[in-house]
Amino acid sequence: MIELHSLEAEHGVIGAMLIQPHLIDVLSEDLSSDAFAYPENADLYRLILALHGDGKPVDIITLSDRKAMLANDVQTLVYAAEIQQNTPSAANAKAYAQIIRERAISRQIAQAAARIHEVAHDQASIEDKIAQAQAAVLGLDATGSDTECQMIGDILREHLDILEERHDRTISGVTIDGLASGIPDLDKHTQGMKSGQMIVIAGRPAMGKTTLAINIAADIAIQQRKPVAVISLEMSKTQLMDRLLAAVGGIPLPALKDGSCSHRYSTELAAAALKLNDAPIAVSDVPVMTMPRIRSIVRRQKHRMGGMGLVVIDYLGLVEGEGSSRVEDVTAMSRQIKLLAREIGCPVIVLSQLNRGCESRPDKRPVLSDLRESGAIEQDADIVMFVYRDEVYHPNTQDKGIGEVLIRKNRDGEIGTVLTCFQGDKSRFVPLSHHARQEAVAEEGW
Repeated sequence: MIELHSLEAEHGVIGAMLIQPHLIDVLSEDLSSDAFAYPENADLYRLILALHGDGKPVDIITLSDRKAMLANDVQTLVYAAEIQQNTPSAANAKAYAQIIRERAISRQIAQAAARIHEVAHDQASIEDKIAQAQAAVLGLDATGSDTECQMIGDILREHLDILEERHDRTISGVTIDGLASGIPDLDKHTQGMKSGQMIVIAGRPAMGKTTLAINIAADIAIQQRKPVAVISLEMSKTQLMDRLLAAVGGIPLPALKDGSCSHRYSTELAAAALKLNDAPIAVSDVPVMTMPRIRSIVRRQKHRMGGMGLVVIDYLGLVEGEGSSRVEDVTAMSRQIKLLAREIGCPVIVLSQLNRGCESRPDKRPVLSDLRESGAIEQDADIVMFVYRDEVYHPNTQDKGIGEVLIRKNRDGEIGTVLTCFQGDKSRFVPLSHHARQEAVAEEGW
């Protein structure tokens, strides 16, 4: 028989949060304070969540400053310090949280059993006894999160606030309700990149998908001051830095690579360096990655940077899987990326390669079926866009310097083609001028 409470597990979870505060978001996701058997532990847990929710640092000093005494007349400073000192490691914190949840449910089962025992001895009719017993057992379903289901009326009241916000935004002249990409024509289709979205940017090699993703990341970090995490499995930090400096400063990439930019483009280089130095961009270029490791990195960075505006994963084909086949791996990873976007509360851009199918067609512009390795990417993604440049296949094309962003799936908006100006030497896509866009549309009949 097991005990219906575990003081050790409760101390383990609280201690882990004090040792590694970034675990607060992870451990509290499915753990209610009601699951703690000891009132002082439940009180301290609520205090940690309240402090963290206010964006304040969490340690024994800040906790005791917020609330000096816990339940049962326990001193916050002394009790929290004792728990932290007696917690050697946070490595098994998730297992401790699971123990707390299981023991809480076990206590509810015991309470239901006691209630049924009382009902059995009542003078009520057998029908009433059965109904009360069933109610006691069915009540155990309420152990899940209070937010698992909501009444439509409650949702409507919340949605009215959203509608009012949209109205106010329109009146003020703001046309999108998500993060801007830096390319207004693209934003018109997507209405901005929104929290929880999985956005796929795909293309054949050399089309510029990494360039587009990094351009978007730079705009969000520099212009919109939102924290960005870039998980780069293909390029090193040095390569990414060259591309960012080139794009932000409008500096030819060859000049950065051969060292001549320091005297030929000194002003542009200084301006770009100043912008990037203050930009909230975190980069990981560890070449061997799995999805659990990526999720761990992003969670830590969200805590360190005080939030997360965008995550970029470059690219899916290099993420290592654990399944028996690559299709199985990509299917699982695609689902995990979508869950990551919802968990972290920001859009996640993931880059993907295409198979060679498009190259065998007269019109080499890709379609959704060209996504490599798994149809799950198409299914899970909220937005799928392809990067296409005709000059890659036809060097003498009239569309030299034109980059097409083909929006093939858009769950919350329109599909279509966005024309951009591709400045390959500066590693960037920029909005096409109105005149150039009209000429391109007239020539191609878009």
